[in-house]
Amino acid sequence: MWSRIRTDGLRLLFLGAMTLGAAFIIASSLAYFDFRELPTFAIERLPVRFSTLWLASLRVHVTAALLSLPLCILLMTRTVQRWRAIHRWLGRAAGVIILLALVPSGAVLAFDAKGGAFVTAGFLLSDALVAFFMVKGIAAARRRDLVAHRRAMGHVFAQMSVAITSRAMLMALDVAGVSPDLAYVIALWLPVVGSAAVAETLYGRWSAKVRFLGRMSHGLSKVVRSLRPRAPARSLSRVGR
Repeated sequence: MWSRIRTDGLRLLFLGAMTLGAAFIIASSLAYFDFRELPTFAIERLPVRFSTLWLASLRVHVTAALLSLPLCILLMTRTVQRWRAIHRWLGRAAGVIILLALVPSGAVLAFDAKGGAFVTAGFLLSDALVAFFMVKGIAAARRRDLVAHRRAMGHVFAQMSVAITSRAMLMALDVAGVSPDLAYVIALWLPVVGSAAVAETLYGRWSAKVRFLGRMSHGLSKVVRSLRPRAPARSLSRVGR
């Protein structure tokens, strides 16, 4: 009982932190939709190769993130997970936005990221993990494999949370006086790798436990069926003419 309470409490605390982080990102991203002037981030990055494509990708990426991140947070709540129809449609919306907008635009932006090639590789890795596990999760949902679906979506949410944890780490490293180049590398790679490891630890163990219990239940049901007393065979007597 206490273990369940502790687990649910940590879950709510984490989702609450993600909600506050998402709200902060939304508030700080409103400048990207002022088409009369460029946002400060864009001015700092320019000039870049293919600036028109880069700027369009930036706005698409920000818009997709502002829509998909709150959706992912909602989909991780037990309330929405109990409402299967709502969960299904919200999941479809999140999948379309992530695969068709967030991932492609993120891949374009990665090649001009601050911090050089190592940071670019980190963004591309996170992008690839999101795409891979989203496709895997959709396939699992279509074949009704909820265990595999939950594990894949856990990885997707873990990488989506990097947008929040990475910003928090950047702020902390800036206060600590770490050089910006090193801070970008640490604040990207540590959340990307750490989130993947945490997701695999939590959902991998959960999936293995569920599958083990399923096999045990199946085996016990077979044993129970074999121990049931069989009805005595009826003797057939031939009636002579």
